Amino acid sequence: MSHIVSFSVTGLAGRTEPLRAKLNRDTNIFFGLNGSGKTSLLKILHAAMANETDILEDVPFTAAEVEIYSLNWNKVFTRSIEKHGSSQKSRSRRRSVIHREVRIQKEIVLIEEPTHEDSMQWHCTPTSPKEAATTRWAHQYLPTSRLHVSDGPFLPYTERTASHRPWLTEEELDAVFARSVEHLWNRYSAEVLGAVRTAQEQGLASILRAVLSPQSASNRRKSKLTSATAYKRVHSFLKRQGSASILGKQAVFEKRYESDATLQDVVQDIDSVEDKIKAAMTSRDTLQELITRLFMANKEVRFTDESIQVTSHSGEKIGLESLSSGEKHLLRILVEALLVGESSLIVDEPEISMHVDWQKELIHSLRALNQTAQFIFATHSPEVLADLPDEKILRI
Repeated sequence: MSHIVSFSVTGLAGRTEPLRAKLNRDTNIFFGLNGSGKTSLLKILHAAMANETDILEDVPFTAAEVEIYSLNWNKVFTRSIEKHGSSQKSRSRRRSVIHREVRIQKEIVLIEEPTHEDSMQWHCTPTSPKEAATTRWAHQYLPTSRLHVSDGPFLPYTERTASHRPWLTEEELDAVFARSVEHLWNRYSAEVLGAVRTAQEQGLASILRAVLSPQSASNRRKSKLTSATAYKRVHSFLKRQGSASILGKQAVFEKRYESDATLQDVVQDIDSVEDKIKAAMTSRDTLQELITRLFMANKEVRFTDESIQVTSHSGEKIGLESLSSGEKHLLRILVEALLVGESSLIVDEPEISMHVDWQKELIHSLRALNQTAQFIFATHSPEVLADLPDEKILRI
């Protein structure tokens, strides 16, 4: 997990003075005219986080310094770079190893990946731990081409045999989007289901302990749940397992609950499991509510454990490809916001194809989904800035 603390860029888009700023932990919007350097700035910030230089070859700047806070090491690192002009076109490259931050459920681990060193490199201080110098810090960058950039090894053009066109058709681009978003959703869903399974396993262990060693119940405080609430919690728990019918009549359960200390102890454990599951599912439920409210056309989008289903109001399956351009952009950004966790989400022109009403709601919707992420956007849209305080906006 990581986020950007501050930056300083010299020569951005031909500027004579360095552009410097400290960034907010939550929301940062770069706002300015065409050609002011917004996209170039986002590329520099992304490249610093990713420890990459290829994307900077054609970016107009001379030097940059980016401060990045790493939650993994609880430390601020400074990455700096100087551009060497035309020499970049004929760079020497040698194989090396780079580290990438990967989030597995709530844990951050470093994995090694082979890469190449270029003559233009990011320099990192402090130098300890040494892995920091080669780490690609967890974040996400969405350029304006985001609908047609795949996150998985399944680009449609690898499947074509009858054509050698150097471009993709509109249908193929739609397929890239659909597969990419499904891939993202599967990653997120796996994290949620992992958290649910962990809660269930821990709850089962506690329940068995209460049943097999009922004397341990005396060490717990008396349950604050009423008998009616206890019935509802147990019913919800069993319904999720597909066995709600074994609970029996509510009146019988409530009578037993009032006098059975072991049952009270079991229900406390079930209540704890239900709270953990609810917490794990909160963001997913919020996403469903947002999409249901915002997508007003004659289609329904539903998020399941396995996929994102799009149907017409008549129930016909029509797929992600059928979404409008604005719906695709909104869905992609919202799903990315779920996955980014406490790290930075960098988006160029988030307003693309969106109605002005959606633009006005975008920041609020993202914050509702993820209150811990750092959002860094570049926009031309005054509507995206609506209701944002001045300290969240950097005019360049």
